[in-house]
Amino acid sequence: MKNLSNKTIPHTSSKAQVSKLQRVQDVFAIEVKNAKYRGATFSGIIELVNGSDSIRKFKGAYRANAKLAWFGQQLKKRNPFINLAGAEVTLLPCYTGNVVTSLG
Repeated sequence: MKNLSNKTIPHTSSKAQVSKLQRVQDVFAIEVKNAKYRGATFSGIIELVNGSDSIRKFKGAYRANAKLAWFGQQLKKRNPFINLAGAEVTLLPCYTGNVVTSLG
């Protein structure tokens, strides 16, 4: 039997919103409008894991590997891939300012 905590993290949630921002300096980021992650649609500036190499085409759609937590938890396997299909995206090399660090 698994021991479950009182606060479980949903695998997907269409109601998830930007829940945390953090100030960064000189990072490669993108500004997104209507990007998707785990069923949630959101807009904001997100830091990429490995600069422009973090944007890849997967099964016909572009995705960005971002530094982003889900309901306050860093996922163990790898950083999340944000779905950019249908989103408006602006590249921000050497960005300084606030970035979205968590959805939930």
